[in-house]
Amino acid sequence: MKLLFLGFCLFIALFGENVSAQKHKPSPLGGYTDIEADSENIRKLALFSLDSITQQTMSKRSLGLIRVVSAKSQVVAGINYKIKLLVCEKDSTQGQNIVMDPKNCRSCDITIWEQSWLNNKNVTKVACSKPSEISSFSSVAVTKRDIHENVNLGAKISLNSNDKKVQDIVAYALLSIDRQEGSKKPHVLSKIINVSKQIVSGIIYNIELEICDNSTSEVDEKNCRICNIKVWEQAWENNKNTSEFNCYKPHKTNTDISNSEKLTTKKNNIDDRLQLKTDFENFIMTHNKIYTSLGEKSRRFRIFAANMKKVKLLQNHEQGSAIYGATQFADLTKNEFKKKYLGLDSSLASKKTLPMAVIPQNASIPNEFDWRDHNAVTPVKNQGACGSCWAFSAIANIEGQYALKSKELLSLSEQELIDCDNLDNGCGGGLMTQAFEAIENLGGLETESDYPYEGHADRKGCQLKKSDVKVSISKSVNVSTDEEDIAKFLVKHGPISVGVNANAMQFYMGGVSHPIHALCSPKSLDHGVAIVGYGVHKYPYLNATLPFWTIKNSWGDKWGMQGYYLLYRGDGSCGVNQMVSSAIIE
Repeated sequence: MKLLFLGFCLFIALFGENVSAQKHKPSPLGGYTDIEADSENIRKLALFSLDSITQQTMSKRSLGLIRVVSAKSQVVAGINYKIKLLVCEKDSTQGQNIVMDPKNCRSCDITIWEQSWLNNKNVTKVACSKPSEISSFSSVAVTKRDIHENVNLGAKISLNSNDKKVQDIVAYALLSIDRQEGSKKPHVLSKIINVSKQIVSGIIYNIELEICDNSTSEVDEKNCRICNIKVWEQAWENNKNTSEFNCYKPHKTNTDISNSEKLTTKKNNIDDRLQLKTDFENFIMTHNKIYTSLGEKSRRFRIFAANMKKVKLLQNHEQGSAIYGATQFADLTKNEFKKKYLGLDSSLASKKTLPMAVIPQNASIPNEFDWRDHNAVTPVKNQGACGSCWAFSAIANIEGQYALKSKELLSLSEQELIDCDNLDNGCGGGLMTQAFEAIENLGGLETESDYPYEGHADRKGCQLKKSDVKVSISKSVNVSTDEEDIAKFLVKHGPISVGVNANAMQFYMGGVSHPIHALCSPKSLDHGVAIVGYGVHKYPYLNATLPFWTIKNSWGDKWGMQGYYLLYRGDGSCGVNQMVSSAIIE
């Protein structure tokens, strides 16, 4: 041992200067640097990428890692890894031995973006050669040792619940449970307990969830169940289905819980309840809430407590920078909130088929844009306790269209639509596309001052005066579901009407909102709003960005970001790209 130590010291004395010089040789800032290809971390990253390679190449058999050829890293908001590797399709298994198919091998270049502080990594790029014999890539024989950690074919691999792919699978699983049970109302996701995968002919996802019944106005823990469900995906056939699922109600008998556990649980429950009581009293003072009786106050507290659990769930799974909390709607049930403050009724099917908008394909657009900077957006309005969001969305769109056409910004009348639009249901809900059709039929819109907002249908019916009409529209169009195209249309034509899922909006307080799809399904649109711009939230110290839409809401300027909602842009969050339309003024 002493001889080894002396030898090491002699090596440093003779070659230390050169070793030091090489160690501290500067690398180009922001560029890629060669790293050890056979390190444990690189092997794990290479194995992590195999699912993505399988799906990208549409291989019908799972892939095995033969070897990592080279690796590079780049410091960004986290680390980018560029890895070249050799993979082959797995032919069969013999006990613990895996036999590869030497005639179906590929050389692949992959890029993985890792953010260790978020426990997050994603394969961002995959480029593979066509299948070929292994001899064309390497003379090294395929051995069990080369396969590294893929020896146990079909082994379960734990997954991060914040991963977008996992969220999509969970959303599909939740929808499958609803369909198979014939639920009249979709279940509420309470918690993602565990998700793992197995590589077979495709991928089997093993999912454990806690879901709650949504048949009553309040979510009660007594109506919650634990569900285990398997989802089998074969990406090359664009196919996935549920192979099995079972649900049960969690319970513990008294014999399962020790006395000390009981005391600790009881103390924690008391502490939590006291904190909730304090938070509720602060909520009452902040929002000037008045309840008609102690019984009503007690009921509102129970609803508030249930909603704070939703807030915690949203915050724990938030992928952006949004903050959720006790907004002015925190004492409302989901049904009360939907009835009073939403109003997008997607069940109303318009008989008129709208043409698709022409998107300026070759137009270059800026990285950020906001129509508020160009005098095309009126101040934030307040729909009150009337389900008229659809009218506010349509009017915001037309106000912008008219401002661009005439260089004059007018505040137009939502009340006219509530009273006079026979295609929609006033405070009971409606659709922006039908509102546009109704405006064409009515001959146009009066201003807000001539036909002021009341927040309920006028008892006398429609009070439109044709002589007071200031703005008329020529037609209306549906806009693309591609968010890049939506941005192009926005920059050229002005604010756009869109439908969104408002699940996260009930408790939104600020920041860029990016809820997981399982908590904000793009298929459950219930609120009409208007996109007035887009931008990028920058984190200079992390060199990271969050692209977002700037959305004008209709709940007053005390809500959200002075009445605006910043929603993540690029992955169809909350269905923002599913119902996009605009009036046209010629």
